Amino acid sequence: MAVRTIAPAPVAAPAETPAAASSPPASRSRLPVVALPSPAGAPAEATPAGGRLAAIDIGSNSIHMIVVAPEDGGGYRILRREKEMVRLGRSALGRGALSKPAIERGLEALLKMTTLARLKGADRAVAVATSAVREAANGREFLSRVKALTGLDVTLLSGAEEARLIHRAVREVVDLSGGTVLILDVGGGSTEWIVSRDGEPAATVSLPLGSLRCAGRLRGDPPRPEELAALREHVAGVLDGLPPEAGADGAERVICTSGTAVTCAALADHLLDRPAGPPGATLRAVRRRELRAVIDKLAPLKRSRIAALSPVGGAERAESILAGAMVLDELLGAAGADRFEVCDRALRDGLVLEALGRPPAAEAGQEARRRQVTRLARRAESVYEHGVETARLAVRLFDLTASLHGLGAREREWLEYAALLHDVGYSVHYRGHHRHSYYLITHAGLDAFDPAEIEIIALVARYHRGRRPQAKRPDLASRPGWQRRTVRRLSALVRLGDALDRTHARRVENLVCAIGRKKVTIDLVSPWDVGLEVEAVRERAPLFEQVFRRKLLVRQGDKRA
Repeated sequence: MAVRTIAPAPVAAPAETPAAASSPPASRSRLPVVALPSPAGAPAEATPAGGRLAAIDIGSNSIHMIVVAPEDGGGYRILRREKEMVRLGRSALGRGALSKPAIERGLEALLKMTTLARLKGADRAVAVATSAVREAANGREFLSRVKALTGLDVTLLSGAEEARLIHRAVREVVDLSGGTVLILDVGGGSTEWIVSRDGEPAATVSLPLGSLRCAGRLRGDPPRPEELAALREHVAGVLDGLPPEAGADGAERVICTSGTAVTCAALADHLLDRPAGPPGATLRAVRRRELRAVIDKLAPLKRSRIAALSPVGGAERAESILAGAMVLDELLGAAGADRFEVCDRALRDGLVLEALGRPPAAEAGQEARRRQVTRLARRAESVYEHGVETARLAVRLFDLTASLHGLGAREREWLEYAALLHDVGYSVHYRGHHRHSYYLITHAGLDAFDPAEIEIIALVARYHRGRRPQAKRPDLASRPGWQRRTVRRLSALVRLGDALDRTHARRVENLVCAIGRKKVTIDLVSPWDVGLEVEAVRERAPLFEQVFRRKLLVRQGDKRA
């Protein structure tokens, strides 16, 4: 893996063209995990390695913490998120040292976070610091005070190590295999430019282009046009130093992580007056022209007005969001991209994976998708096995009727997951459980899927019974035509899969299908009497017959087949 760091200019005399410096590949050694003291200050007792964990990221703009509970199969459940905008980099990135107020804010935030983590049941913690503390002349003195106050043994990350952990976090929820993907993490002090090829980091570059660092170049309130132009010129000059191996011209996707990208996406919804994406979905697409529209609307506003915008959430983010959006826009231009996808997984999530001992090559995005769906399906434990059987039979029907529906591998996956989740609404109530299933799927935080996928899976589960999915229905009318057609075809197959396990006794061992010009004949292979299943399929046949324009015949087939 090629690893490059474009070093920040010296603090005393900023240079317009930073020098590029090579750094060795990041170490894959475990980061130190320390026991947390009890809320009363007593030493924590020895606890098993599988206990709850807090991961803390001391960034240039914010300090983030997540508390997680490990689960069987290598996953984890997030119990709490905490964020404090302490802006350590406001002084360190400009004058070379952390100011006394910044240090006090940082210590107060970390004491609060470690206390909350212990109260949430965490018995251990892993903590890292990035560019602001790394570059500050008194950074190590600050970390010594952190350890004395909280017991945290904070690791100073290099840009290369930061990029590796970010890549690891994104790979947990996004399938990066089979192509080139550019991952951009715009932090407060630096930007990590990560080129991923076939699921592995091929090149990383740490750029001195953090939102807070660049905000120091916009002194006016609002900034003058010449300041905005000078900032763009500066960012373009830094990007001119990207090494050849970090080229992203062939990237199929650009994925952006961390607060700047998430806030820009939320501002695109807010300022352009459109509905926000579905709740609980991590991946969503933002076009570069939409980002530029956000920049155009923010540029003439005073910081006090920016702070009042709900997606910004206060003066701390307002100070840097315009500069961060401009940096992101220039990064997209350098990558030749007209859109980016937002992922809320970031450095702290990579810390969790590292601390839990997950092997670096484990858990590609496809495995994460299955794990998340299975976890949700088990919320309705009484019908979980029925969901598994419905999924098996629906997928078998999908394969047998490929010549009818003309769908591919991704639709097959959506069908399987919708079938597995079709009865998860039982965990709320039997009556109207198909509508409850829709709600649970769309609000479950299935962040390994993009919003359109979640909506399709939820709609197919919702229409496994009850009214047919007609295009004029409100939940379908606003969807693109290809999505409506996909939902109707997959819903027809889920209805039959559900009917084929009507008794919840898994009596149908296999299916045989014959497709004619006017009819489809399905033979149910089973050593038992499957009369109830045959009758259930006949009751559920109308949607199939309407969608595929063929009569459906079903019967008990050869028991020996």
